[in-house]
Amino acid sequence: MAEPKKIEKVLSHRATRAFLRYITRVNHNGYTFLEEVFQNYDEPRLGFGKRVKYALPFFIADFLRRQAGVSREALRDEVFRHTARARGLINTAKAIGHFGLTKPQTFYAPLLVVWNFTQACNLHCLHCYQDARRALLDELTLKEKLRMLDTFKENYVPLQAFSGGEPMLSPDFWEVVERAGAMKFNISIATNGSLLTKEAAKRMRDINVRYVEVSLDSVHPEKHDRFRGASGLWERAVAGIKAALAQRWRGLKVGIASTITRLNFEELEDLIRFAEDLGVDSFFAFNFIPTGRASEIAHLDITPQMRQEMLEILYAHLTRGKINIVSSAPQLGRLCLASGLSGPISTGHYGAGPGINARVLAKYIGGCGAGRVYMALQPNGAVTPCVFMPIEVGNLRHQSLEKLWHNSLVLKILRDRDNRYGHCRICAYKYHCGGCRAKAWARFGDLRAPDPGCIYNLPAWQDIRHGGKYKETYDETLTARAAN
Repeated sequence: MAEPKKIEKVLSHRATRAFLRYITRVNHNGYTFLEEVFQNYDEPRLGFGKRVKYALPFFIADFLRRQAGVSREALRDEVFRHTARARGLINTAKAIGHFGLTKPQTFYAPLLVVWNFTQACNLHCLHCYQDARRALLDELTLKEKLRMLDTFKENYVPLQAFSGGEPMLSPDFWEVVERAGAMKFNISIATNGSLLTKEAAKRMRDINVRYVEVSLDSVHPEKHDRFRGASGLWERAVAGIKAALAQRWRGLKVGIASTITRLNFEELEDLIRFAEDLGVDSFFAFNFIPTGRASEIAHLDITPQMRQEMLEILYAHLTRGKINIVSSAPQLGRLCLASGLSGPISTGHYGAGPGINARVLAKYIGGCGAGRVYMALQPNGAVTPCVFMPIEVGNLRHQSLEKLWHNSLVLKILRDRDNRYGHCRICAYKYHCGGCRAKAWARFGDLRAPDPGCIYNLPAWQDIRHGGKYKETYDETLTARAAN
């Protein structure tokens, strides 16, 4: 296995960046040279001219393959000719060629777009970041929605998540998702589960949906229903989970998502056990962000000490390995790294892995990915850095994704982990975590403010309790300034 530091050194070299820029330029046929390499790798009927043409990239691919201990067949079928993974690799290669190897890595285009497909919803959840009720008057037309998929494909976006509102309420939902499946995006759907019937779950798998996630905020039906705004919703959500689980044998992965507040903090263990007993693949613990309708219940946010306890519970279950544990609280990666070399390492929203390679990967893709790894697309085409961060940085109805992604001042601030206040600026794990920028924005109206949900930023939490305005007077920040 190649040492990660050697790989980092090679990827950081100017010659490597120039080479990556060359092989990821789009040619007159509308493809990059790297795409041609992927399609022709291990092709037995390749002519002499093409063998010469692709000799160097084939040599590099085989060298890296041997270092990783992967067979030619696996590299060909599971990476190079797996469309979504190939797009991700091309996106990454373009990113290193354009931005260089950065900590954390800024990608050439988002690896993941979370699409709030409609503002319409049939529930009235207390914590809704969208304040979803009914469809917006200016939501994208079907033609515009299909054009969005073309835009994502052209920019090598591999992952597409449909959310809402309730995405299944949109009359365009099935046609757009089917087109996305045909275009070989890696598709996930976040739903409240009320419309997730056996027929709907089967249809999802038929059109290449890979993952469906159902929101469940309590193991107690009456508690979930109060939180969601109507009776009978717990039973419908669980029935939706079971309907999706019936398609697992066909490759549909299933997850349960819970937003952790003071209302359900004490039953976090029970929620995870319930998910395990149902047999789902993943449990996703969402960081509560007081935005949208959730701003009305900001007092239900858990304290930094409670969040630390939440992270320790999540890490314990991650270590057990019985269920995949994911959280939008970026501090989970920090806790994993601090727990030692032997345990699993969370790489942000993208799962976890063991060993030194996962530790290195977490440095580049871990932590808050807003405006760097992923973005949110709103129902009317507006782009925000994150579904929890209502800052419009542009609109894809009339703007180029590439120009928007590369030129937005807001996104540039989010990518700069050194431009922070409080402990987030000097933290040893700032490249792996970075703090939740949505929480900093919601609480202080400043993207650079410390994440008040972190145990290392207790003074910021105290500021919230005494008026809500962030005061940059902390010893950590003064120390950081003196060091610079």
